[in-house]
Amino acid sequence: MDLDETLINSANAHIIAYRKAIKKHGYDVSRKKLLKKFGVPAELYIKDLIPNITDSEIESIGKLHDNYLQSTSKKYVSKIRGCLSAIKRLKKSYRLALVTNCNKRNVDLLLKGARLNPKLFDIIVYNKEHLKPKPFPDEIIKAEHLLKLKADFMVGDTTYDIIAARRAKVPCIAVLTGHHSRTKLKKEKPYAILKSIKYLPDFLDATHPLS
Repeated sequence: MDLDETLINSANAHIIAYRKAIKKHGYDVSRKKLLKKFGVPAELYIKDLIPNITDSEIESIGKLHDNYLQSTSKKYVSKIRGCLSAIKRLKKSYRLALVTNCNKRNVDLLLKGARLNPKLFDIIVYNKEHLKPKPFPDEIIKAEHLLKLKADFMVGDTTYDIIAARRAKVPCIAVLTGHHSRTKLKKEKPYAILKSIKYLPDFLDATHPLS
């Protein structure tokens, strides 16, 4: 499972933190432009948005974002409606892996802000230097390796989740709680598109009964 906008509402927290960090370096990027790229690590697209920016500035912006997220933006984080009950139902039949492009510090902060216990997940795969982030398949493959299981599904809200899952040879169930439209998601041919994580247990019970 992806984290941001799949299990929790966190886009506002990230965008506010990034805009503050970018402005600290004398640049200005609109909320709309940041949201358009939301779902991949910012360092992969800040250079596209600010062509003359240096690598050291990008690194500094990343650190400032983490600090702002800690100090000012965490109040904007909340659970997607129905998320907790869905996770509890899924745990009865599935091993659950949280697979995210966020680093450990931010994941801990976001889960705490959303009041989601990390122990709800069997494992959490964070964005680390030796793993390429989604849309690369590394994080999904790492989760499979740690659990010693082939994933039944990947669940996410962006085209990057769908692409990563396809590269890992895992069917992806997309949810519409993020900022990628049904039309945009459909172009990447996910296994299914659901309104939200809330409807995932019923969907799986109907289409893939385990008993």
